[in-house]
Order: sequence, then structure tokens, then C-alpha cells
Amino acid sequence: MTRTQLILVLAATSLVVLLFQLPRSVVENEQLQEVTQTESHSMEVPQEVENQINELRRLIDQEENPDKKANFAHSLARRYLDYGLVDSATVYAARIQDWKNEPSELAADIYFTAFERSSGPDQAKKNAESARVVLSRLLDKDPSNLVLKNRMAMTLVVSDNPMAGIAMLREVLEDDDTNRQAILNLGLLAIQSGQFERAKERFEKLMSLNTEDYEAKLYLAVSLMEINQQSQARLLLEEILAVQDSIPAIKMMANDYLGSL
Repeated sequence: MTRTQLILVLAATSLVVLLFQLPRSVVENEQLQEVTQTESHSMEVPQEVENQINELRRLIDQEENPDKKANFAHSLARRYLDYGLVDSATVYAARIQDWKNEPSELAADIYFTAFERSSGPDQAKKNAESARVVLSRLLDKDPSNLVLKNRMAMTLVVSDNPMAGIAMLREVLEDDDTNRQAILNLGLLAIQSGQFERAKERFEKLMSLNTEDYEAKLYLAVSLMEINQQSQARLLLEEILAVQDSIPAIKMMANDYLGSL
């Protein structure tokens, strides 16, 4: 399996952060190395979604209540993000901040998702910085919020101080050693850096917490394939394909990898 194939898996499943956008790989033992960059592109917006976008714009224009206005704007931004229209989405994150005149979790969500789905490293860095500003202010008000800390950590991974992000993920696990998002993030960072044994440990932990975590099962299979445990990987991939309600993108990638064994 090539690094390009692995990158495509990470992109297709749209997890916490599209790790192919990171300018450098960050691993838990504090080593850094260069990785391949990949571009993603916006998709054609179906007419039905275009109609929803126009209606949300109308509601935003006519609404005077700042909270309702922000909720409409968040819904609109999420639709833009679903189709790769990242810059259009972040316009509304900025507007939400203006309307509410305080740090907003809605704006942070837009900026962070824009970071995940950016089309290249420059755009990703810009959106990570925007997310980090809002997340920092939110964490000042609620420092124990582990969802915010996980997101803050991943924006730090692409900053000038990437190990601060790793340290924050470890802090999350000190507070909650079963925190799925922190374990997943560390596992994905391990995959991206080629530390597949370490990644295997992370995803095995997730599987011990929830045997129906199909994201974790896919990435465990990927890790096993990379350390030449093909038969175990095959079993996991077959389990994913046998389940009716597993995520379609994950089933697609499981099928592709199974075909390569």
C-alpha cells in the first residue's frame, strides 16, 4: 500500500482533520518529517441544496435576533462545507462573531471544519489560525471542555509549535483516558507519520471501548496491513463490509483495501 493510497483513505472518510494537509507529520515521540501534499476540490451543488442555500440566505437577511441569525448562518455554512465551498463558509463564521459580539462555538465549528476540508496547506493554516483564536477564547471560559481542547490541539499541530498540540491531546487523555476523539487523533497522527505499531495500539484501544467503531476498525486494518499482518486486516475489513449500517465511505474504502490483499 502506498502513501498516496493512505492519504486517499484519510480524505474519503472526512475524519477529525484531513491529515494530508499538514505541512509536517507530527508523531508522539517528537520526530518530524516531510509528507506529500494533496489538493481537494469543491463539488457541484445539487439544485435541491442550492434552493436550501437561497432560503437560508433569505432567512438570514430578514432575521433580527442575533442568536437565530447565527443559527441560520451556521446551517448555511455547513452546507457550503459539505460541498467544499470553504471560503464561502468562513465568511459566515466571521459574521456570526460580529453578530454575537462574543466567542461563538458555532463560529469555531465552521472554522475548524473549514480547516479540515481546506484545499491546500495555505488555506488550512489560515483556517486553523482562525479556529484557534475562537477556540482559545472559548477555552478561557470553559477550560474543562474536552471537545474544544481536542479541536484546539489539532489546530496547534499545524502551528509553529506542533508539539503543543500533541501535549494537549495527552492532557485530554489524562482527564479522560477513554476519550475517543483524542485517541483517534493520536492514532491518525501516528498513521500519518508511519508509526503503525503505535497507531495499532491506539485503534485497538478504541475497539476495546466500542467493538462497533467502524472508523477505528478501518484504521486498525490499515495499520495491520502496514506491519504485514494481512490475515488479521482481512478479517476486520470483511467485518466492516458485513455490517449494514457502517458508514458508506468506510465500506467503500474497506472494499478497496480488501481487493488489494
